[in-house]
Amino acid sequence: MTDKHILISHKSGKNYFVEDPKNDYHCSEGIIKSIDLQNSKTTTISSKNVKFSKINPTLPDLKNEFARGPQIICEKDAGYIIAKTGINQNSLCVDAGAGTGAMTLTLANICKKVTCYDINKKHIKVVEKNVKLVDALNVVVKQGNIATDLSENDLDLITLDLPEPQLAFLKVEEALKLGGWLVVYLPNIVQMKVCLDALCTYKSLKLIELTEINKRDWKVDKEILRPIHSQVVHTGFLAFIRKL
Repeated sequence: MTDKHILISHKSGKNYFVEDPKNDYHCSEGIIKSIDLQNSKTTTISSKNVKFSKINPTLPDLKNEFARGPQIICEKDAGYIIAKTGINQNSLCVDAGAGTGAMTLTLANICKKVTCYDINKKHIKVVEKNVKLVDALNVVVKQGNIATDLSENDLDLITLDLPEPQLAFLKVEEALKLGGWLVVYLPNIVQMKVCLDALCTYKSLKLIELTEINKRDWKVDKEILRPIHSQVVHTGFLAFIRKL
């Protein structure tokens, strides 16, 4: 990510993504010369005399530039998955139903290696574009059905964002290491009930927690300090299952 920049305007607060600093960057707040983009200074001034902070983008910055695909798993859910499962720089993970690749890349930002699966060729192309954008060298992208094609083993974490995750349980049980985690993400509680009923037949896979994470945003503007009137609260249910 070192050859990319995020410019943050001190005037408007807007963020601008600069993919190639070797060229002048044009925006509504002026032109920033390539020589200013490539130097070591942390601030720069545009042709309209607007000051910008110049930073190296992190994954959340780059998510705004992702090629679009299916709905992504939100930060509130992804963050809890990371905290609950304890994955770290030594972890090996699989993300199935990769969609846009947001969860895959969130895991890759922390873990040693992430392999993602999706049966949809269009989704795979979107994931590959986003992996390239982030320069994630520890991601392997596979087109396939995890219920039949999963070949990795000794895994610390498997995440399933699939309509029928229970179909993959047999492969998942074989692939997880002892103490490893399976996290199932489903938007509908009826789907989750079917999934958990199927789980009962797998003796080594134990349900640890079923939860949903709610987040409420607030509007802050001078004298205004209140919850935003219209916002998404429910996104999905998370089942945390461990191999014991």
